Amino acid sequence: MKNIYQIRIHSRGGQGAKTAAQIIAEASIEEGCFAQAFSEYGPERSGAPMKTFLRISKKPIMLHSDVRTPDMVVVLDPSLLLNVDVTEGLADGGIVILNTCEDVESLKKKLSKKNCKVYTVDAKGIAMRIIGRDLPNTAIMGAIIKLVPLIPYKHAIEETREKFEKKLSEDLVEKNVEALREGYESVEI
Repeated sequence: MKNIYQIRIHSRGGQGAKTAAQIIAEASIEEGCFAQAFSEYGPERSGAPMKTFLRISKKPIMLHSDVRTPDMVVVLDPSLLLNVDVTEGLADGGIVILNTCEDVESLKKKLSKKNCKVYTVDAKGIAMRIIGRDLPNTAIMGAIIKLVPLIPYKHAIEETREKFEKKLSEDLVEKNVEALREGYESVEI
């Protein structure tokens, strides 16, 4: 594995990508890694396309720019595939995680980068069933954690509880943890 693992998340405002990246970064730091998590917004409104960037490393990270050559790309809103080249700069053999029920082969046809591993997670379906709202971030976090060995599952659960208990009821906190677990378990490696 190279020194810095880089992830770019494509989403829309309000889908929780920024929160997910912060939780993953904090969980990685708890494990003794170094991490960065930050977002880039277009028009700052709910529903507007945005990018969130995440870096994780065993060594200090001296880079302070957007992620231009990601090892992993995550897409929370599959409608972005129509207007955005989500695989731009993706490393050969890189990973793409999409929030969709669509089959992998038809998705690969929509991606400009053909030499990548594609995984799907029905994060919206998981969120609707467990949380009762279209907030796919915790289910997607589970998938990211499963595919990136630097991110410890145990610490992600702890950080999710810690982050959400400040603003959500105990019941909703546990539903988010359950969504994370289901997202994790839904990815077949």
